[in-house]
Parts: sequence; structure tokens; C-alpha cells
Amino acid sequence: MGDLSKNFSRYEFECSCGCGVGSISPILVDKLQNIRDVTNKSMTITSGLRCEEFNTKIKGSPSSSHVPNDEGIGLAVDISCTTSEDRYSIINVAIKFFRRIGISGKFIHLDVDPYKTQGVIWTY
Repeated sequence: MGDLSKNFSRYEFECSCGCGVGSISPILVDKLQNIRDVTNKSMTITSGLRCEEFNTKIKGSPSSSHVPNDEGIGLAVDISCTTSEDRYSIINVAIKFFRRIGISGKFIHLDVDPYKTQGVIWTY
């Protein structure tokens, strides 16, 4: 049981450095929960919120949607995904809920940043 949705808790989205920066978008959490419900697969969040210092340390994009916006809300998440079968299953559903998807061999990036190009899928 989560405190943000049926399966997701606030701590899963916290910055890895432990600083406690910001909060995650409830729209993002709802969309993730939809994917979880449809696929019936648990999801491990590898990156949620990032403070600017941590984002710089890991060489994240300076305009990363993981870094909270002016309202203190993070708009992006990376979920662990290491098999092609899981990648297909998650992407097949995610494309119905998200308009911005990034794919790597180790994770899937999903975000709800309205100020960035929509209807895109990219690779790392």
C-alpha cells in the first residue's frame, strides 16, 4: 500500500541524496498507477525527484524534468526495466498515458512536463 496511490509511496520518489527536495506530480503518480494496474507488474523507481546539486553530480540534463519546477513539483520518473519483454509490456501501456517517453537498456523515463515537446519517444 502506498501513501500517494494504491502502489506508490512518497519515499520512492525522493531525491537519492536525501535532501527531501520538492514533491512529485500527482498527475504523474496517477499515470504510473494506471500502468501498474494494466500491466499488473510492480515497478521500481530508480530516479524520481532530484535536487539541482544531485542532478549535476550524476550529469543529468540541466533542464531535467526530475528537478522540481518553480512550484516545487517534479514531473519525471525513471523506472527500472532490463528485459525486452518488460520493456514492450510497459511501453505498450505507457504510450496510452504519457506523451514523453525515454528508453534505455536499464530504465524507462516517463514525464508529464507540459513545457517540453510532446508526442516523443527517445533513446539514451
